[in-house]
Amino acid sequence: MPTALLCDDEPLMRANLRDHLQTLWPGLDIIGEAENGPEALRLATSLRPDFAFLDVQMPGLTGLQVAQLVDPATRVIFVTAYDRYALEAFDAHAVDYLLKPLDPARLARMVARLSREAQAATDHPSRGGEQAELLAQMQQQMQALMRQLGTRAQSPAISAAMLDWLQVDVGRQIRMVHIDDVAYFESDNKYTRVVADDCDGLIRMSLKELLAAVDPLTFLQVHRSIVVNRRFVHSVHRRGDVMELQLHGRPERLRVSESNQPLFRAM
Repeated sequence: MPTALLCDDEPLMRANLRDHLQTLWPGLDIIGEAENGPEALRLATSLRPDFAFLDVQMPGLTGLQVAQLVDPATRVIFVTAYDRYALEAFDAHAVDYLLKPLDPARLARMVARLSREAQAATDHPSRGGEQAELLAQMQQQMQALMRQLGTRAQSPAISAAMLDWLQVDVGRQIRMVHIDDVAYFESDNKYTRVVADDCDGLIRMSLKELLAAVDPLTFLQVHRSIVVNRRFVHSVHRRGDVMELQLHGRPERLRVSESNQPLFRAM
């Protein structure tokens, strides 16, 4: 049975990953969990898991540092809210790089690849060629992902350049609003609500389409239906497991879903 180590300093994110893996990969034995870098390295060294799911930003040691120090036999998968570490992850010989919040379909594809490799190693331990081929395929897919993420990390303004001015329907008027002046977007079926300093109206574009045309480092998803301009975030309020954002010049607070809370913890 393949084994895995989960490493994330956020208990809720660790539990979310554990639940997904237990559903998608019942044959995976999660033999340890760590909440900081040194603990992750200690468990990886003593338990020698087949796979280590590492957050990048952890106290003590980063996931990247841990990946450089663990036994090469342990396959590393990074799970992080930030895409800017993608190229460094590839240098650390990671076999995959998952972005938070986790996309179940993306995670399922990764599990399918890893489980095939683990099964091949178990069923045919002497057939190193097949295992090497599987690993080569995984590395090729990883390289493609790294190139994609690396390009976006190096040129974050490219997608933002696609959308500069918005034509916003406000009653019987059409207002021109610059993308930088938008405080947040809210999904409204096939339309999207645009909330700015002196404008509150609709554009004829879905939130999904909008996300593909704005800077992903500036506009962050609060939950499924709201995307906020991080420049407008005045403060972050926490009450137990509840997190809310207070925006500059806005009376309302935006509640952050649990899966998206790591994006705002450093603010």
